[in-house]
Amino acid sequence: MPKNIKQEKSKESKIISASEGSQIKKSEFQRKDLRFQKQKKALKNNNEAIKANFDDFTDSSISWYLEQINKIPLLTREEEDALARRARAGDQKAKEELIKANLRFVVSIAKKYQTSGISLLDLINEGNMGLIKAAERFDPDRGYHFISYAVWWIRQAILLAISQKTSLIRLPLNRTADMQKIDKVHKSLESKLGREPSPAEIAEELDMDNDEINHLRNITQDFVSLDATIGNSEDNTVLSLVEDLKVESPDKKVFDESLKDALNEVLDTLTPSEREILKLRYGLDGNEPMSLQQIGELFKLSKERIRQIEKKAIRKLRLPSRSQKLKSFLTD
Repeated sequence: MPKNIKQEKSKESKIISASEGSQIKKSEFQRKDLRFQKQKKALKNNNEAIKANFDDFTDSSISWYLEQINKIPLLTREEEDALARRARAGDQKAKEELIKANLRFVVSIAKKYQTSGISLLDLINEGNMGLIKAAERFDPDRGYHFISYAVWWIRQAILLAISQKTSLIRLPLNRTADMQKIDKVHKSLESKLGREPSPAEIAEELDMDNDEINHLRNITQDFVSLDATIGNSEDNTVLSLVEDLKVESPDKKVFDESLKDALNEVLDTLTPSEREILKLRYGLDGNEPMSLQQIGELFKLSKERIRQIEKKAIRKLRLPSRSQKLKSFLTD
């Protein structure tokens, strides 16, 4: 065979061999890709199965919880008042019974906020915290049903949790660390001084600028955008969850009337002049607070004399027999 023909066949053989090799490599790649796709699909199916199982678990947990609390009998008005009085006297068991009998109402309120992006279980937990707070503050002698009073606290606890979740402020890690230091020093100084420490005292302890302390504490407050969408629906906003502030809710009305009654009861223990001066000084009659000078002109007394009467009245209000009646209305 001529030499040039052998060279041509050799080249052809190499070309065929390279082509076959390419086909083999392509086939191997396809097999690996197919295997990868199968594994990916299996993993996706597994994740979906896990999520489905978790959802089933959550649903079953709520169902079980509802089943249990619905077994707890509702209280009569007499039973409710008796438990509330015992709870105010420090009876822990009575407080627990009062709370348990009203757990179903928390669920009904929490369900109204399911579009907030927070799970129903978490909403119920937050609402229960509000219920506990209400049980600690409720006074049955005001003439209201416990749940009418508790609804305000339950909603406040739920709305607070929602506002914290939708906070607009996100600090860099280094500023977050600074805030943690500020909070730590704040608690330490508060315990040491027995009062709220000033920004200057915190700044001195941390060797930071006073303005920087104020700036950090201001920007980390929980600001909520009322137009911010919540959950997956564009129709659900924070604003849609908050009651119209122009319309006074029945729950707030109950709370305000209870506070007004308690305040008047305490003020009635003062002398007429003490009572009137405090009302004018702090705007307790619904009008704008007045200065010591303005009140002095009304009473035809010196500013210093009005100050003395005011101080004496406040000292009286601080006595446990009087302050205890208003303590239940103070928030933590």
